Amino acid sequence: MQLRIANPIDVSAIYLLLNQMHRETELEVPPIVSETLIGKINEVIHRGVCFVTHNEKELTGAVGGQTGTDWWSDKPYLGDLFFYVLPDHRKSRAAMMLIKEFLKVGRENKIPVRMGHVFSGDIDRKDKFYQHFGFVNAGTIYVEK
Repeated sequence: MQLRIANPIDVSAIYLLLNQMHRETELEVPPIVSETLIGKINEVIHRGVCFVTHNEKELTGAVGGQTGTDWWSDKPYLGDLFFYVLPDHRKSRAAMMLIKEFLKVGRENKIPVRMGHVFSGDIDRKDKFYQHFGFVNAGTIYVEK
């Protein structure tokens, strides 16, 4: 398993990963608009932060994000837009490699990192994963059914 910065050649493979992530949601979510998703992947690769893990055959995971601010402040943070590892690779080091590299970017730039998980299952396992890296739960999101 290797990790590297994503590049424009990875857009299609990241698109396929995120389509898989979308299919795994437990709540009903709006359908993917291909043009919008591809545009956001390109934006994250060119103006944000995006890392991928891969083996000899395929991309196995990706994390991508951008800096933002709270609506009441001008202090930046680095927030993820997506963080996904293929099911067959979840017992590998892929997730650990991706999160460590994402955190490293925040630390090097002296800005806090925010990660989230919404619309998906296995919440307790994901909470424990983030807590392992020093994150604390900052709230909950509710959606109307």
